[in-house]
Amino acid sequence: MLKIYGAKTFNAVKAVLTAEECGVDYEYVELDFTKGDHKQPDYMKIHPLGKIPAMEHNGNPIFESNNMCRYIANISGKKLYSDAPLKAAQIDQMVDFIGYHVGRWITVYFFQEIVKKVFRGVDPDPKAIEEAAGFLAEQLPYLEGLLAENEFLCGDEISVGDCVAFAMMMCSEYTTFSIGDYANITRWYNQMKARPSYGAMMQHFPGGYRFD
Repeated sequence: MLKIYGAKTFNAVKAVLTAEECGVDYEYVELDFTKGDHKQPDYMKIHPLGKIPAMEHNGNPIFESNNMCRYIANISGKKLYSDAPLKAAQIDQMVDFIGYHVGRWITVYFFQEIVKKVFRGVDPDPKAIEEAAGFLAEQLPYLEGLLAENEFLCGDEISVGDCVAFAMMMCSEYTTFSIGDYANITRWYNQMKARPSYGAMMQHFPGGYRFD
């Protein structure tokens, strides 16, 4: 049995969305940051740093959200992934591109405008947001170009790369980060949001995925 431990974080969205798309059976366990659930000894055995998300499969702990997504794809018969080395590399490339570049800078918006402002009552650092916007202005056109030629980020079939990217792009609904200037990214985002997996994923967040 697959057990996913999550909370209201976009990294948790990646894993749950992938599980829904792959059609695997899983149990979702919500952890409460305010109660310190993620720092309890039992959970620290699953994630040694007490971070969210993490998961267990047949008693084996697995963590790091992008790795979790790939694992879910692999145990579902390579759904959203591939046995072909080149195709698998292209999907891995997209996951890494989002993780190391686009997602890294989108996370700045989340930290500045949600973590600091909403949860800590501290004003966002405009210089940090300006820096993130600058890098994203260089990186997002690459995704825009891919989606001008393909339905999804790695071709005409949905992949793990789409689930990982969509989770990060969700920040556009809750921060000043915007995809409005990118018609193809916006088309793709709305298409992903219309999939049954999105609605199923959101069921784990009663009252909506809001932070205010």
